[in-house]
Amino acid sequence: MGNKKPTLHIFGGGELVKDCETIALENGWDVVLRTGERFVSSLPALLDSTKVLVGNSLKNLMDEGGLPDDSDIGISLSAPWVIPSFIINLFEGRLFNLHHAPLPKFRGAGGPCWRIMMNDRSGGVCIHELVPGIDAGDIIASVHFDFPADLRFPGEYDSFILKHSKKLFIKWLNAALSSDINLFKQNAKPQVGEGEYWPRLHTDTHGWIDWTWSIDDIISFCHAFSHPYSGALTMVHNNLVRIKKLSSEVNPHKFHPFQTGLIFRKDSKKIWVAHPDGALVVEDFLIEQDEVKLRLGDRLYSPAEKLEIALKTRIQYKPDGKVFEN
Repeated sequence: MGNKKPTLHIFGGGELVKDCETIALENGWDVVLRTGERFVSSLPALLDSTKVLVGNSLKNLMDEGGLPDDSDIGISLSAPWVIPSFIINLFEGRLFNLHHAPLPKFRGAGGPCWRIMMNDRSGGVCIHELVPGIDAGDIIASVHFDFPADLRFPGEYDSFILKHSKKLFIKWLNAALSSDINLFKQNAKPQVGEGEYWPRLHTDTHGWIDWTWSIDDIISFCHAFSHPYSGALTMVHNNLVRIKKLSSEVNPHKFHPFQTGLIFRKDSKKIWVAHPDGALVVEDFLIEQDEVKLRLGDRLYSPAEKLEIALKTRIQYKPDGKVFEN
């Protein structure tokens, strides 16, 4: 019994799972990965010695994979479950979460989309103790940075974040598995009064363009739902249009609000859309019905009921990747 290897319990998925496995093996640890179906297709190739458990019920996966011993450590990497208190308590302060944003400002799982909308270039990554409550545990290690000005889309932000996450996480995990788990502990607890929380987003629910917004707000909104997502949504002649990239131009004459959304110029690659602040130049878009073509004088619009649903709907993702409202 005394010779049993300690186990690293991973909850979630993503590229860093492979780094966890490599570091664990180098330090003489076993690995158990508990994940949801939505991560399976993107999991890196793992060794046969790593126990991989897939399912929707975290309680069943805990029973299947074995409960943690006193020397075990747990790490959440975008876990697809809200980890309940009884599981948190099993680890007795040795369960941690990697959060891809600075705390306490960006609690929640909205990712960089909210920052793109807010034009907030501040970024960061932190590892904190996982406790009951949203991103509320002591910060163990962190790094802060600013996003380069040329980044526009969520995928670009995610790549930049991952680079910093990987560097911080690998250094911390090596120390943690070498029995020096508190080497980087900063004794910093995110203060509730100082924090902000931003919920998850779902493109087809929340990504509808409100053409009454300012031209800058429309641009940042569309870019927030761009690559790797399917694009912000609007309509033309009852056909769905997805917009991923656009810019603005100052127009020599001021458009009336009633001209908003009208296509007044086009070429083989771009369309120019009227707006009271100037002209929106749509550079990357897709009409879901292939036979539909945009014509001069067509109007882009978003139905009022879609805008209302976007405002009042809060969603969560199930471990299998399906969406439910709450």
